[in-house]
Amino acid sequence: MQDAPLIFLSYSSPDRDRVFAWHDWLSGKGFDTWMDKRRIKGGQNWDFEIKRALQKAAIVIVFLSANSVDRRGYAQREIRSALDHSRDKLIDDIYLIPVMLDEVPIPPELESIHIIRPADGDAFELVADAITAQLERLGAEIARIQGESELRWSMTTHRDSWDGLPGYETSFELPYFQSEVYPQINEITQRLKGWLVGQTMQQRLVKFEQSPAVHNFGQSRFFRKNTWDASCGEPKLKERVLTVAYTVWWYYAGAAHPNSCFRTFSFMLDPLIELGSAASLFVDASKALPVIQHSVRAHFLSNKTDENERSGCNEFSREWVIRGTEGWEDFQNFVFSESGIEFLFPPYAIASYAEGPQTALVPYGSLTKLLHPHIVSALGVEYLDYLPPDWPFPSDEGQSEPVEPAKA
Repeated sequence: MQDAPLIFLSYSSPDRDRVFAWHDWLSGKGFDTWMDKRRIKGGQNWDFEIKRALQKAAIVIVFLSANSVDRRGYAQREIRSALDHSRDKLIDDIYLIPVMLDEVPIPPELESIHIIRPADGDAFELVADAITAQLERLGAEIARIQGESELRWSMTTHRDSWDGLPGYETSFELPYFQSEVYPQINEITQRLKGWLVGQTMQQRLVKFEQSPAVHNFGQSRFFRKNTWDASCGEPKLKERVLTVAYTVWWYYAGAAHPNSCFRTFSFMLDPLIELGSAASLFVDASKALPVIQHSVRAHFLSNKTDENERSGCNEFSREWVIRGTEGWEDFQNFVFSESGIEFLFPPYAIASYAEGPQTALVPYGSLTKLLHPHIVSALGVEYLDYLPPDWPFPSDEGQSEPVEPAKA
C-alpha cells in the first residue's frame, strides 16, 4: 500500500480555530492533510508525531499571523525545519506555501516565496491549485527520472503492531525496483527488506520484556507503546549510483522524548554491488578523512550569526562539532547527490537535540582524486577539476575562525 502525499499544516496555537477551517476544507478536497489537533490522539507523544509528520510531508503550509511572526516556539522551529528540507528541492518546486492570516511583516526567510493573502481572492482555491500543481509535478519528475535512467520504483508501506505492557508499533516504507537494463535490480529491494524486517523483529522482543509494574491496561494505548518508524526518502540516482536514505524515528514508552537517526544504502548499478562504509569509498581512507572533516567542520562553524539570530537557532558548539566528526564512524550515513557527497548527522551527533538532525555537503571536486576510480566513473564526475592547490585542507576563507582537522 502506498500512502497519499502528506500536506502538513504549521501554525501558532492561538490560531488553531482559524486553521481548523483550512484543514477541513483541504481534507474535503481529498488531500491527506495533517494537523496536530486533528491527528494526535490522547497519550501519543506530540513531539514525536509532529516531527515525523513534518519529515514525511510533501508540502508544508505555514500560516502567518500576529500570533506567529513575533513569537518564538514550536511554529518557528517547524518553519526552520521546512526551510532546511526545501534546500533539497528544485528551485521551482512548490514545497513551502505561506498563507497570511493577518497583515503582518513577512519573516526574512520567507521573503523570496510567494505568499497567499485573503485579499488575493479565493485563498482556499489558490492553495489547492498550488498543491495540485506540485503533486502533479512530483509525479512527472519521478516519471522523467525513471524513464531516463531506465529504472522504475514504487513505494509501499508495511505496518505491524501488538498491544502489551508495553506494546509496539512498527511502520516502514519499502521501494520496489524494476528495470530491463539492470536485471538484478530487485536484489536492492531484497537487501532493504532484510534490514527492515530484521528491525521489526527486534521490536517484537518486547513481548518477552513486559513491565506490568510500570505499565497497565488502564493507561492510554499510545502511552504504553514503543513506536518505530522508518521513512524512506525518494531514491536518488547519480549516473549509475543509487542511494536510498531512511530517517528512522523511535519513541519508547515512558521515555523523556523521541529520537531519530539515519540509515543509508548506496549501490553501483552495473555491476550491481553495495557500496559499503564511507571509508571504503577511498583509495587511502587516512588521506580522505581530514579533507572531509575539514569541509564538514567549516560548514557547521562558519559565521552564520545573522541566520541564527533570525531563526532563533543557537550557534553550533565548536567542541561538539569537533567531537562529532572525529572518526569514520561519524560519517557512516551519506547520500550521493548531484554535486557532492552529503553526510547526514542525527540529533546529538554534532549539536544538541533541539537543533535536530543536520547535513553537510562535500563537493565532488574535493574528493575526485581520493575516490576509487570505478566510483568516480560510476558517478560520472571524471570531468571535475582535481583537488584545490591548498590540498589537503580547503581554504579557510569566509570562516569565522580556522578549523583544524583531526590528524589521520
